[in-house]
Amino acid sequence: MVILLEIVKIIRSLPLGVTKPYLVEGSNGKKYVAKFCGNRDGSRILINEYVSASLGKLLNLPIPNFELAHINLSKFKDDLSDIKLIDGTVFCSEWLEKSAPVPGYLVLTKTTNKYDAIKILIFDVIIGNNDRNPGNLLINFKNNTLVAIDHSHVFINQAIWDEHSLNRLIGEEIDISGMSKFNYNNLSQCLNDKSYTVEIKKFINRMKSIKRSDIEIIVNSVPNDWNISNNEKKSLIDFLMDRISRIDEICNILNIEGGD
Repeated sequence: MVILLEIVKIIRSLPLGVTKPYLVEGSNGKKYVAKFCGNRDGSRILINEYVSASLGKLLNLPIPNFELAHINLSKFKDDLSDIKLIDGTVFCSEWLEKSAPVPGYLVLTKTTNKYDAIKILIFDVIIGNNDRNPGNLLINFKNNTLVAIDHSHVFINQAIWDEHSLNRLIGEEIDISGMSKFNYNNLSQCLNDKSYTVEIKKFINRMKSIKRSDIEIIVNSVPNDWNISNNEKKSLIDFLMDRISRIDEICNILNIEGGD
């Protein structure tokens, strides 16, 4: 994988939990939320972010553009006080200049992409995201759109998954009881507007069109320095394909009409 972006400036740390992200500037002049290998939960959260964002983009979900980046850690060691200075590829999600967390259901209905709320709900079940807390579902005030960020703790077991935990989940009952209640309740209330049907059917059919080779391309492009073994790659692909193949079951659990 060719990585063209270089981090040229550390702007400030961001108070966003255990992953200890930083607002940075890239060599392309854009600002990003950067997560480093030396965060407390390690490189698993970078794999989670990259795979989830890549799949989200494949599904045309409202996820910020992202890049993989290099950084000269020795140059910025005094600016990165919250993390261990461990060399490795950096995950960078494009910074939204004017945004704020979704305060409640009614705000979701006023966005220009209100149907994406239901798509995000389905997506979170697919990727095993029980951590959709109030801080990672945003309104982008520049265009009044709903945006989903922060997929660092997914695949059910969050930052401690391995091939064995993923394999155990394949074919097992899909349990949504652990999903964060605030955003789950807000997102699921969007199902009250039955005008979603046509749009969501298209999304579900798009999900059904995903091939194993599509997921393999994503997982196999994870940077080598994030320490994912071939067995773990296979298990992650198997887990995601199991979830995707059960999209009708997931829709039944969520009381959403399925695709054609």
